[in-house]
Amino acid sequence: MKPFHLNDKLFEQLPETTYLNNALRHLMRSHFTHCSPAYQMFLFLFQEIADVDKDGEYAHFPVVEDADAALAQGLAGKNGLRYCFAKVSETDDHRAGSDQSRRRLYWVLAWGTSCEANTILARIILEELVPKFYDMALLEELCRRSGEKLFFGRLLERKWLLDNYVQEVIRVNKLPDQINFIQISAMPYEGRAVRTRIFFSEKSIPQDLGGAVYFRRERKSDLIKFKTKNMRPVRKLMEVSGTESGLWVKLPERVIEGSVLCGSMAEQASGLCVVFEGALVWSIHKEGEKLLTYREGNYFIPAMQPDVDKYADLGKMVSFGQDFGIPDRMDKLQQIVRRVSSVCRHGTSIVFMEKRGIAAEIDNRLSRYRRGFKVKPFALAEAKEEVLQGITAIDGAVFADLSGDCHAIGVIVDGQMVVEGDYGRGARYNSIKNYITGYKVSHPKEICLAVVMSEDGMINVIL
Repeated sequence: MKPFHLNDKLFEQLPETTYLNNALRHLMRSHFTHCSPAYQMFLFLFQEIADVDKDGEYAHFPVVEDADAALAQGLAGKNGLRYCFAKVSETDDHRAGSDQSRRRLYWVLAWGTSCEANTILARIILEELVPKFYDMALLEELCRRSGEKLFFGRLLERKWLLDNYVQEVIRVNKLPDQINFIQISAMPYEGRAVRTRIFFSEKSIPQDLGGAVYFRRERKSDLIKFKTKNMRPVRKLMEVSGTESGLWVKLPERVIEGSVLCGSMAEQASGLCVVFEGALVWSIHKEGEKLLTYREGNYFIPAMQPDVDKYADLGKMVSFGQDFGIPDRMDKLQQIVRRVSSVCRHGTSIVFMEKRGIAAEIDNRLSRYRRGFKVKPFALAEAKEEVLQGITAIDGAVFADLSGDCHAIGVIVDGQMVVEGDYGRGARYNSIKNYITGYKVSHPKEICLAVVMSEDGMINVIL
């Protein structure tokens, strides 16, 4: 790229940009395999050509600082990108053939789609990288040797990156420590898991927000704050709010002001809310974007998760049904899978086979050896949501016939190893795949298939 003027300054894009782009893409894809191209981040390194003063000395620039937002956007725009985060650093230039002077460099991480998660990750990445390069000769040598390990350092550790991402989300939004959210999401109330919201805002509850219940504060001791020692009373108030409402917490004092009706108005008014979806499951939302999801000990960045239709694999059931002349049955089973997946919290699997196969497998073998629980057949399509949640909450597969009637739950499938496993998938997927393959080998004329629903929401059909 030729030198260009921006904000009365002359900039030049350095040739090392290409290497830095490739290295950063490799890092992001190693951590977020399914990251959509729209959410990939690109690193651009710019050099400001400094003016020489009357004594022939180059102007002195401060060490690492954040770049002006408008200037950063202008630099990103030169490469067709709109959203970015940038830092500026003072760097020596001892490369061969250089004038051995000091340079002011603009490090710009940019992307094409509005995404708060990218902004947070960009800040973490640049704060880790920029201080390393106090001399341009280091960057030139690194590009020559392709030393990505040296370049990224701790950024190569996904856990380190995720932990810092979580801390940055908490810090920037002035939220309580995430341990409070983990603790309260694990606290049942009279056997019920928590399912409600907490709105955090630096403003008090807006007067025009209908349906609010205000907690009176006649004495200082009446104040209930969202903090570690108050988790039990806070949990009780969350139960009062229920799924249709949420608590309003005023920042930075973290005082619980009252309960407000959930909905777009409350979210827009607060700008920030934590949604609790059951035992050890919660997420942080900011202005409509889900920044962070916690699920049973694991953190996820939703913007970096698979951007695909989780039901796409169900299309296999349609062609499978046509091959066996039972398209109507497959259509019904497909609807059952959609319904079960919408209420299943921890992932499960359903094995569909003919009634004679179920009789042979469940009645004569698996149930007999206590590898599953037989149930009186009932229609999965007509079962209540609570029933579906219950039968999919326990370990093991659900066995149903081709009409969609459930015959057994919690079935531990077995069989001799007949197919190679997939290191990238879990025990549920691999065991079901091996079982279905083995069953078809021994019963080549019978219809049998399975659907695996993973905890991350993805659905796979095994034929």
